[in-house]
Amino acid sequence: MSDEFTLDMLDIPSGWNRGEGDWTGVAAAMKRGEIVEVIQEVGSTLWQNSLPKQHSLYWDGENLSTLKGRIWISFTQRRFAPESALPKVQWHPRVLWVGIGCEGGTARELIETAIQNVCRAYHLAESAIAGIATIDTKAGELGLLELCQARNWPLKTFAADVLSSVEVPNPSNLVATAVGTPSVAEAAALCAIAQISCTILKNRQDTCSTKSESACGVDILPARERLLVPKQIFRRQNTPLLQGGVKVGSAVTVAVAVCPIDYLG
Repeated sequence: MSDEFTLDMLDIPSGWNRGEGDWTGVAAAMKRGEIVEVIQEVGSTLWQNSLPKQHSLYWDGENLSTLKGRIWISFTQRRFAPESALPKVQWHPRVLWVGIGCEGGTARELIETAIQNVCRAYHLAESAIAGIATIDTKAGELGLLELCQARNWPLKTFAADVLSSVEVPNPSNLVATAVGTPSVAEAAALCAIAQISCTILKNRQDTCSTKSESACGVDILPARERLLVPKQIFRRQNTPLLQGGVKVGSAVTVAVAVCPIDYLG
């Protein structure tokens, strides 16, 4: 086995983010030509086409009797035991779209904390987040804009009539009365993954013919690939007052959908 094949030679998509792990250990194993297992759960597999004929990577279940390292490719945040003798690393393709519903004037800190709490509770990697989705009336929400700018996340917005056409597990009549759709966070997350899938499929195969690109593809996605986290509501107690006695937003709704296609924008 050639010792010229290294971790840095892998043609990994530029939009993927490196996660936790023993990167030095895995790199050393690859350079020595030792067997490194790859477990890829999400993201493009095109990088595999550029592997040299002589390489030491194997996939789940293949020739692993002398395994010396492991590469995980997923949206899951794994915690590796520091005492483990097997070096492991994780890459995070950007496949998670976070749907957000919030009151007017909600601070960036509250939105960010709500997202972080969801990620911790469901063992999701924040670096796997592709972007934020919400209703179009929140397109100018300062807290959302500040968060997206700070984290380099695109913000996708959808009209109420588009969101209301999406089937969700937790619709709300109260929300429907207030904003014209029974769901914001769940429906927006689903619309975001549908829009990404539809756009890429249209570019590749011209197979998307739905009139509304924003809602395209939602109904044909398998259930397990639709809503990863149903809506979670976070409230802040003792909400401070702005000048003039107007309260800032004190509630954030978060939902997460996983897209079958990673976002490379």
